[in-house]
Amino acid sequence: MKNYSIGEVSDRLGISRDALRFYEKKGIIKPAKEKNGYRTYTYNDIHKLSNILFYRRLNFSLEDIERILYHSSLPDYRSMLLEKIKEEKDEILKHQQSLIHLNHLRQLSKNVELCLNQYDIRPLRRHYIISDKNFIQEKEISDLCYICQEFKIQQDPPEKINEFPVIAGHTAAIMNFQDEVKDFPVLQHNQCIYTIISSKQPFPDPAAIQAAVEWAKSNDYDLAGNAYTGYLPGCTFQQETSNEPVFYIELFLPLHKTSSEE
Repeated sequence: MKNYSIGEVSDRLGISRDALRFYEKKGIIKPAKEKNGYRTYTYNDIHKLSNILFYRRLNFSLEDIERILYHSSLPDYRSMLLEKIKEEKDEILKHQQSLIHLNHLRQLSKNVELCLNQYDIRPLRRHYIISDKNFIQEKEISDLCYICQEFKIQQDPPEKINEFPVIAGHTAAIMNFQDEVKDFPVLQHNQCIYTIISSKQPFPDPAAIQAAVEWAKSNDYDLAGNAYTGYLPGCTFQQETSNEPVFYIELFLPLHKTSSEE
């Protein structure tokens, strides 16, 4: 039976010589050594290495791979596969959470460019008000929620009257627990005056809210009542002219429904 040099095995499998020496050091493969000290590999060694690379691509540890190749029965093998499937699903869930944050932060950065101290008409999309604080702990979703502040705008300056955690409807859908939040109060408005407020604190200056209210009234918009602001942790930046932090906060001023919306 033909023997293969370390260079031939490296080229055939597309892995480095250092990786081959690492697997040898771990005792997973045991190449023979010729009198000149060169390693030689058999076809069986190449077959074992192919299996190792296959299971490494499936994110199995070297310890688990050794169990699979040398120390597992068929029931043990199935059990390890089920355990790995669960681990991969958990990882997918974590990545989904990360993507939710990243996409929201990307959109917020675009909004800052377009709407900082500028006004637009946008919807306040469906959010669920998490009235049961235990739900957040049970589901371990504190990182997916953010604090919404509600302001009464019938006075100058506007007064904060409420503060509560919310989770976006699309986030609940992606995380597959929309059925569990469907009975929670919903915060949603089809049309709002929308802007981005900058602040030295992670909460808005009431004067900035009042400025938005006055702009809406001067442009004959019919405000529905209260204002809502949302700040996402992590959206803190330094001002270009100083080292002081600046927080960017979304502001929504709901408008009364038109006859076409009712």
